[in-house]
Amino acid sequence: SLSEDQDTPADGEEAWSKHATMFKEFGKVGVKKTIAFTHDKDVHCAIDYEEGSEMLPTGTELAIERYNITGVETFAKEMEEKGLGKPKVSLQFELSSSGITQLIKAEAAVEEIYTVEEEVEVDDDEEEEGKEAAAAEDGEKKEDEATTEEKKEEAAADDEEKKEEEAKTEDAAAEGEATKEEGDATEEKANETKAEPKKKKKTKMVEKEKKRMHKRPLNVVTYHVGQVQPYNEQIMAESAEKLLKLAQKDKERMMLEEARNKVESYIYEIKNKLSDYEEDIAKISTEEQREALRKSAEEAEEWMYDDGYNADLATMEDKYSELSEPAEKVWFRMAEMTARPKAIEDLKTKLGKVGELMTKWETTMPQVTEEERAEVAALVEDVNKWIAEKEEAQSKAKPTEDPVFVSADVPSQTKPIEKLVSKLSKKPKPKPEKKKEENETKAEGDDAANKTSDEESTDDLDKEEKKDG
Repeated sequence: SLSEDQDTPADGEEAWSKHATMFKEFGKVGVKKTIAFTHDKDVHCAIDYEEGSEMLPTGTELAIERYNITGVETFAKEMEEKGLGKPKVSLQFELSSSGITQLIKAEAAVEEIYTVEEEVEVDDDEEEEGKEAAAAEDGEKKEDEATTEEKKEEAAADDEEKKEEEAKTEDAAAEGEATKEEGDATEEKANETKAEPKKKKKTKMVEKEKKRMHKRPLNVVTYHVGQVQPYNEQIMAESAEKLLKLAQKDKERMMLEEARNKVESYIYEIKNKLSDYEEDIAKISTEEQREALRKSAEEAEEWMYDDGYNADLATMEDKYSELSEPAEKVWFRMAEMTARPKAIEDLKTKLGKVGELMTKWETTMPQVTEEERAEVAALVEDVNKWIAEKEEAQSKAKPTEDPVFVSADVPSQTKPIEKLVSKLSKKPKPKPEKKKEENETKAEGDDAANKTSDEESTDDLDKEEKKDG
């Protein structure tokens, strides 16, 4: 509801007020609505629940929020001094997605209509009037000439009848020529129409109405009545801090559950692998190592249902590290037992292909010199030496201990070779030399007769070589 911001109305005047239902029951949320009215005084706005609503629990207070809206009266006086009308006040309300209703915008506006002079382009009327007068005189002359022509036409009527009979006896070719002449005449008339001069223009000043909108944001002071009051800044800060603490506790609880699941899952992983891969694990571990893994899994399982039931996050993470570190070493040696020989085999195959490529380049890439190919071969030999050394060292090491080298170390050995081969493959081919003309121009006069037999033989040899080519 709306009312004027004054204690008592003037004598004989009824207090100004307005009442409207902004948002109905079961309506959409997250919407905005605006009410507008013409007024020149400051107003008071109250948002309340509809009295008598069956949706409200018993004892619910109707008052929601109150607003003192000022600035209307001052703005109205300014507009009155300019000779303008009363302001139009617009109040925008929002029903948020949380179901909270509040005033979010208050504004007053006055429309001003004013005139301005603008320069526009129009037809030159004086020239048009002169043309119309000249056309009227020509019309009178044509009427006099028409009377004289009527007499001449009567006298020539007989001649025209004779000509018409002659025209009927003409052939189709004559008709075609007549049609062409009519077309030419029509085209000439169209060209004459196009050639008519454009109308002259002139400019003149005219008055036009325009609109200007004067707007003024209004001052809004919010307050509340009744027992239900909004949070102040202190309570809001305390509530926000409490929510952060609760969120942190939720996060720690989820992390603890995840850590507990990891420990429990790893216990079953140790038991299952010791059973499923018994032969492979026996090749790279001692009986003492396997027994230690079984014992650690059994003890961790008992701990989970005893002290571990109420263990915190840090304790659960430490238990996982204690359980997984020795087991992961065994799983890694088992995986390397097959991965390492496979990596060595792939490396040797790659080195063989590099050797084949260097042999092929002897004919297909002559721009790569023998020294450069030898440099590649030297790098290949270095890698072969590395393979031999590592394989020999690994064969001497115990399979139950950490390996001398791992499969991940093998592929990187060819990087220097790949870099050099890539560089040589981009080496440009030498440009072909232009063939010198071996046949000389025959000399004129006596020089041609004095050629030796050796020169003649050389010419013949050149011709034969060309034929063979």
